Amino acid sequence: MQFSLSVRCLTKLMIQIWPNPKVLGWHSSWNKQLNKYLMNILMTVCFASGATGQSTETAGDDATIVATPSPPNWPRTLGDPPVKNLKQRTKKFEWRTATRQAWLYTGVMHAFRFATEPGTRDSLNGPWFNDWMASVSELRGWDDGDPFVTNYVAHSMEGSIFGFIQQNNDPRYRDVVWGSGRDYWISRLRALSFSAVMSTQWKMGLASEASLGNVQLHESSGFADFANTPTIGICEMMGEDITDRYVITALENRTSNRVLLLLARSFLNPSRTFANMMEFKEPWYRRTRVGLFRENHILRKELLEEYRNGGIKPFEFVKNTSGDAERKLPLEAPIELMVSTQYESFLGGGSCIGGGGTGAYRINPSWQIVGEFTGCLVINMPRNESADSEMYSGGIRWTPRASKRVSSYVQVLVGGRRITHEVDDPQKRKELRDAWNDGSGTLSHYPKRSDWSIEHQENGFAVAVGGGMDLVVNRALAWRIGNLEYTHSWLPNVDQIHASEGVRFTSGLTLRIGTW
Repeated sequence: MQFSLSVRCLTKLMIQIWPNPKVLGWHSSWNKQLNKYLMNILMTVCFASGATGQSTETAGDDATIVATPSPPNWPRTLGDPPVKNLKQRTKKFEWRTATRQAWLYTGVMHAFRFATEPGTRDSLNGPWFNDWMASVSELRGWDDGDPFVTNYVAHSMEGSIFGFIQQNNDPRYRDVVWGSGRDYWISRLRALSFSAVMSTQWKMGLASEASLGNVQLHESSGFADFANTPTIGICEMMGEDITDRYVITALENRTSNRVLLLLARSFLNPSRTFANMMEFKEPWYRRTRVGLFRENHILRKELLEEYRNGGIKPFEFVKNTSGDAERKLPLEAPIELMVSTQYESFLGGGSCIGGGGTGAYRINPSWQIVGEFTGCLVINMPRNESADSEMYSGGIRWTPRASKRVSSYVQVLVGGRRITHEVDDPQKRKELRDAWNDGSGTLSHYPKRSDWSIEHQENGFAVAVGGGMDLVVNRALAWRIGNLEYTHSWLPNVDQIHASEGVRFTSGLTLRIGTW
């Protein structure tokens, strides 16, 4: 990404900064060598591609970039870091600062839980490690019983915050915006990976809901959050990016009102706001645009006045004119990630509906190594009863037409299957919760699910054999038209559930990595 700057804007910056070195925290005893060095920095920041820490890689002639009237650090607020030249910058991901910020956010979420949930505080008593392992072992099924707003809004915002923390600590992609082409999508994949790791830690890691509060021992458990938090979270990131480009930036091109811009930046991009605070920056901070106060505010008013008088927009997106040739990329995706829905009919009676995730790594044009996890809810169960199936497996896949738009495949997966059947007593649950009464009742401990439910569970070896067909939509996406498999599981019946043999149909959307 690069900035385009008018000569008049450059002159204005020099007039504002040069006579007053205290603005940048320097002493007035400058020597000629330092003056020359600072002039070189100013010229470089204004005209050189990527000199402000922006990525210089592009996706081709169709990519778009941000053009601002001044680089984000000129004029700088007192809290901003000193300007570094290109040689001083690193392209490596800043793991230590990213993990510190992610753990800080994790601590904030735990502090909220401890402050508002008496049951969580009560569950801190007892054998920590044994309760943690028991809580993790209770994970099963899809739905965890949380309301829609919690599962699909609050948790997705959690994933988005982790994603912005990753971006803030990724020097190579931290300044990409919606429309930056290939770099933007690579940055979102990197954010998705980081968000998936940290959100999984939040559910079952060393400092998780499972280890601190043992949520799965007290409430319904499920794998919904493992999928929803990072994936919907990245979609929320992209929604905030679009809002920042088309709404907030448009507002900044029309007004310099600090209160209005502060509120717009903070509340229309809530996840970015929280990630900024984890970095100990202002909630409304933007790395790619000038600030809102002091010299920045004066500059904004002057540039807006020029714009109203027929000048250029202070903040504008322009086409990338880079002549870099696009890389030659394979037609067969080196890595494929798929989210899917499934329906399975047990040949002994019964069926289940659910979904899962699949990852595939290509070892040559015709063969892939595959890993898969799926879960489904057994349907048509009696009232107050529930059952589910999880299958975890790995294997090989033969893809003789992987370079074609429509390709078929055959695969063999081996692993295990777990069937769980639970019978709840809602009346007993209500009695126990009333007796507990948030720690002030007659019951001495926060009741566990095992106090009001009976659970039967079996785990055994499983195999799935079958094949399907993919349709490549574009270089990045493919649709799994259908996958039909025969499943066999070496496990006994679980009450009325006979899952030893079944036929499974799967369809889903595949992200193709390495082809774009």
